[in-house]
Amino acid sequence: MKLELVPGNNFSVGDLVSVQNMPRNECFCIIGFRSGAGGGKVAILKALFNDTCIIEKPVSELQSLLIRGRL
Repeated sequence: MKLELVPGNNFSVGDLVSVQNMPRNECFCIIGFRSGAGGGKVAILKALFNDTCIIEKPVSELQSLLIRGRL
């Protein structure tokens, strides 16, 4: 059985992600998107294990936590 991270940055609301340059154990759920300065796409993220933490990060800094393959 081979498992691999799903490539690409075609994210949707509800996807589980981590952020580059942040600890890998900090997981977020995408709750929305907006246009950033310069026209870039920015994701609005809600921390999974912290009820009060909501942050915004460019989509280019996100890494999917979804796995392709059988579990």
